[in-house]
Amino acid sequence: MSRHAIPAIVVGGYLGAGKTTLINAFLRDPGGVRATVLVNDFGAINIDAGLIENTRGDTIALTNGCACCSIGDSLLEAALAVTAAAPAPDLLLVEASGVAHPGRIADTLSGVAALAPAICLSVVNGARLARNARDKFIARLFAAQIEAADFLSLNRFDEASIRFLRENFTPLPPTAAIGDLIAPGARPHRRGRASRTPPESTGYRSQTLTVPSPITLETLERWLRALPAGVERLKGVVAVDTGTGRVEPRLLSFSQGLYELTPADPKHTVNSGTIIAIFRRGAEVGLSPPEGEGHCQFA
Repeated sequence: MSRHAIPAIVVGGYLGAGKTTLINAFLRDPGGVRATVLVNDFGAINIDAGLIENTRGDTIALTNGCACCSIGDSLLEAALAVTAAAPAPDLLLVEASGVAHPGRIADTLSGVAALAPAICLSVVNGARLARNARDKFIARLFAAQIEAADFLSLNRFDEASIRFLRENFTPLPPTAAIGDLIAPGARPHRRGRASRTPPESTGYRSQTLTVPSPITLETLERWLRALPAGVERLKGVVAVDTGTGRVEPRLLSFSQGLYELTPADPKHTVNSGTIIAIFRRGAEVGLSPPEGEGHCQFA
């Protein structure tokens, strides 16, 4: 596939919205499109194991010809390097951090001459919509992520959440999937709106936790239930002692008080025991690995 300008899509949305799941769904069937994914969150190591061909440093080669890279200190430098590669990708996807403003990322990408104007696709989790929109700590950021969108991807929506979205965020951008935005003529609809680049959020911090390996399921769940208020997101792979004589890798996904522990592919065990926590400033008081074991590092 050849283009005069490489399409760019910024996939944004609040913590736990489903951005990585959406990107993985596209990567499983990209329709012949060679994409490079830049990730400025923990999502890079959670690319579906079945898609991974090999890894080298911060780059994951995927079996479908796509690639995934984590963003270092500079999004602009990473995008310039990717587009200068030979051959250049057919599509650049940027998975934004859940506490980032996708419009600001899209504006940063305007400094890459090889890219078409970036499209903002914001993922919204209907199950958390009303709560996030009313939360005094995150409502402003949450609204900004929706208002910056050229298109929305709706996850876990029902009639009530759709009605809430229409009543509280009008006018709404159209809904779309990643594949819809690759077609010729797809372009940003809201370029130039002041709301695309609101002041940067400074109320969040991240922390790397190393937990015991293996850890019993009972200990892990007790720790999750006792996390301090303000912990918004946890993501990582842990080795869980199920109490049946087996140790199994589990993908931990915690978002705003709710958590899931799902079976993880053995290919993910290279990162087992490392959890990334994102939390509101001040919540680090009392945030430590389970039973005081392991260690933590702030960022």
